[in-house]
Amino acid sequence: MPNIIAIENSEAQRRQLTAKIHELAEKGWPLSGKYEANTFGTWEKLFETAITPGLFAQREVIVIENAESFGKFPDGLANLIEDDNADCIMILVFSTDTKNLKPIAKDITIIEPEAQIPPWKRKDWILSLAKEEKFRIAPDAAQVLGESIESQEELRSEVRKLALFAEGREVTLSDVENLSFDEGGKAQLLFLDGICDNKPGDVARGLKHLRNAPLLPTLTAITNRLRPALVMSCFQGKYADEALKAAGTDPAKKNYALMKSRNALKNFGAERIKRFMLGAVRLSFLEKTNRAEGWQGFELILWELMSKV
Repeated sequence: MPNIIAIENSEAQRRQLTAKIHELAEKGWPLSGKYEANTFGTWEKLFETAITPGLFAQREVIVIENAESFGKFPDGLANLIEDDNADCIMILVFSTDTKNLKPIAKDITIIEPEAQIPPWKRKDWILSLAKEEKFRIAPDAAQVLGESIESQEELRSEVRKLALFAEGREVTLSDVENLSFDEGGKAQLLFLDGICDNKPGDVARGLKHLRNAPLLPTLTAITNRLRPALVMSCFQGKYADEALKAAGTDPAKKNYALMKSRNALKNFGAERIKRFMLGAVRLSFLEKTNRAEGWQGFELILWELMSKV
């Protein structure tokens, strides 16, 4: 009788599947095959095949893709599920959630989507990933990498790539800029730094490339970059330091985003920063409705900030 592991749909799903297959192989359950759910058609046929003597090797793993097509798990098969010492372990890969397995949820292992790391914790998360990969990355490089790449899986991939490049030395901000960003990524860095440093020419050059992509990633990047400036505009003195620490930014440490945020606050002042961030929140909400203002609305609040009106 089989043991069941189910993996819900997420961008991390293929990595989670690969990791689980490797883990089970090391414990003595090698992968014997991968199948589409429509190969079997029903839960009953799947179970009949999985427990047929001689068809699969002893202590094996089989992977079933698109398991949601089986429909709701039948109550009559629940008593056939074994614990994790079963000879056959079935990994069910879902293109949706695993609500079809609700009747047996307590008897199986469900691998859920990876938790999303909030923007203010991404730098530390990347530093931790680098440590796992046995190399060092400069905090400002980790900060910029976390600000510029939205997908956590893509970030993981970039960290692995940088690990191969590192060869025992620390990966710097310059390394990240040269290795991790295509033309669009470099344009975004030029754009973000241009805003903070009050360089309208750099902002305009960055926008020339960014306008060809959806607005939300750029909107997210600039609000992440200016978040410390917003905190400092709302709190003064030691209270600003305490608020920054509470938001995940230690003012006592070298921090690229904090340095640039301080430039922005110096260049534009507290009230303009607050007004821009409020406008950005409004645009973010509208982008998720049928009233989106797009790049036109974004550039309006951007140039109002840059022109200090």
